[in-house]
Amino acid sequence: MRLIIISPPEDNPDEPEVVCWVLHQSSATVYLRKPGQTDRQIADYLKQVPVSYHPRIMVHGHPRLLDHFDLMGIHFTEKERTHNLQRLRQLRLAQPGCRLSSAFHRITDIPEYDGLFDYILLSPIFDSISKPGYRSAFDHSDLRPFLSWTEHTVIALGGLDAQRAVTAASLGFKGIAVLGAVWQAVPPEKAARQLSAVCRAIETHPVHGAPNT
Repeated sequence: MRLIIISPPEDNPDEPEVVCWVLHQSSATVYLRKPGQTDRQIADYLKQVPVSYHPRIMVHGHPRLLDHFDLMGIHFTEKERTHNLQRLRQLRLAQPGCRLSSAFHRITDIPEYDGLFDYILLSPIFDSISKPGYRSAFDHSDLRPFLSWTEHTVIALGGLDAQRAVTAASLGFKGIAVLGAVWQAVPPEKAARQLSAVCRAIETHPVHGAPNT
């Protein structure tokens, strides 16, 4: 069961140090999401994280950084994907070792599997922790049959915590992406470690009704 931890969108001067601890104490992948920041600002952030951790970091946008950092890959928002799909396909050809992911909010928008995306983040699966009023948009009875046959690696996003990770696994999700469950915890490193342990346990002892991942 994959664990993705998404960074807070706002600036925090201590955040790169916390990210280092999160990566040290868990098996998570970190999604670096800083809306409105430039390539240079993201690069300055990455320079504060040891290069040994860079292969576990996905950056939201900023594909040019792949030329300068050994990153895991690039995540694209729904808007970026729909407006620049050809650019994504070109990036896949130019950077075959790079992982690509994108955000989806409706099952019907998810394309047939063609190898373009390594991960698909589907949201909101549960009521959000970090965004009050951001409610679940899915009936679980619709999710289970879709997740049972799709070839995509679909990650649950929205309102995920340790308990809901088990529910997500039972529905057939291959992983969870969290924000509030880690960054609203004190300390966030401990929450990341606990979530990582839950995901490892699910991997070792699959939840009834969930496929092996």
